[in-house]
Amino acid sequence: MAVPYGPWVESWLSSERFATYLRMAGHDRSRALALYEWSTSLNAALLHDFAHLEVGLRNMYDAALMGAVAAGDNHWLDATTADRLFPRSMADNLRTHRDIATARRNAGGNAAPTGKVIAEFTFGFWVFLTSRRHEPLVWLPHLAQAYPRATNRGQLHNSLSDLLNARNRVAHHEPATVSAGRQIIRRIRGQARYISPELAQHIDATSTVETIIQSRP
Repeated sequence: MAVPYGPWVESWLSSERFATYLRMAGHDRSRALALYEWSTSLNAALLHDFAHLEVGLRNMYDAALMGAVAAGDNHWLDATTADRLFPRSMADNLRTHRDIATARRNAGGNAAPTGKVIAEFTFGFWVFLTSRRHEPLVWLPHLAQAYPRATNRGQLHNSLSDLLNARNRVAHHEPATVSAGRQIIRRIRGQARYISPELAQHIDATSTVETIIQSRP
């Protein structure tokens, strides 16, 4: 028996949110709810592809930054190396050190394996590493070596920042659109090619974004 699309929908989604889908559906309540379900499915599919990119990016950066490890340290997150990469004399680096401390604490403390610590960083942490302030100590000597020669740091950072903003919108259940979904997946694949052509191909082969787009009510 079908559930009537009564006031419970607005109580669940809020009147403002459901109104967005009602407008898209020509004020057909049944189609509006179908569009909401479609949007939720598309966002979930995009998050799946974002996850593949994020894991690849953080592992690529982790490997590249191992070239910075100072004598006596085992990893770039260790105290001496982290202080060299992110000098505390620069105010914004204090946030980076707080992020490192938080990730270590969330991973289980000082004895936590570095792999677990790395997994605790947000996507935003990795994106910030390509910002202008990190150009002399992080980008030029280390991260640039992981990218094709003559990669423009500023353009790369802007592209990653756009993806970060898109990921945040998707994760917060913003209404999905066909054009935005296709644009996001193109950008994900473009960034994935820097990590490896095979990863881009894997994302292409396992993504359900286009299938969901074509099923739009």
